[in-house]
Amino acid sequence: MQRGSEPLKKSFPTLKKRYGKRTYFEDEMRSGTRSQSKRRWPPQGHRPLCQVKLGYEFTYLYCALAPATGALIALMLPEMTRACFEVFVDHFQKQTRQLHGHHPVVLIADKAGSHQREVCAQRRIALQHLPRGCPELNPVERFFEELRKELADHLFDNLRQVEDYLARILKKYWQHPELIIKLCHYPYMRTT
Repeated sequence: MQRGSEPLKKSFPTLKKRYGKRTYFEDEMRSGTRSQSKRRWPPQGHRPLCQVKLGYEFTYLYCALAPATGALIALMLPEMTRACFEVFVDHFQKQTRQLHGHHPVVLIADKAGSHQREVCAQRRIALQHLPRGCPELNPVERFFEELRKELADHLFDNLRQVEDYLARILKKYWQHPELIIKLCHYPYMRTT
């Protein structure tokens, strides 16, 4: 664990005390028509065969999840810009109002250029930045590992197919929030 991770671990008890189960982590994942192959174990003496497509169309999956409850808020947007982040934060605000009423929520995100504090402040959402170079603290990264496994070895002709397939994968996590809790509720979150 890097030295930069300590500030979040120290401040997390305060965040948990103030926001409780209304603590969300956010990140984006790029996916598209370029195929990704995963490792295989072929029979000895045989090379594994797989189809590959070098596509150049991409979409971004914006995700915010609450590790303590398994709540997942997701939206697919065309790029990773401030304007798209604003659209996501509007969607996030509507969803959290349905879940938590007008109680305050905190969104913990990395320091990407599009993650502007003013965007969240205008919508009365607290934004807490993760330390630089510490992606292991963000449970959304662990969630994305599972999504990438399920996307691997699939060929997509267009973005519509990618988005439809991602929606089918996400549906499983919406229907079974305990999967998100199992994947993303890290020990440092449980023990504080």
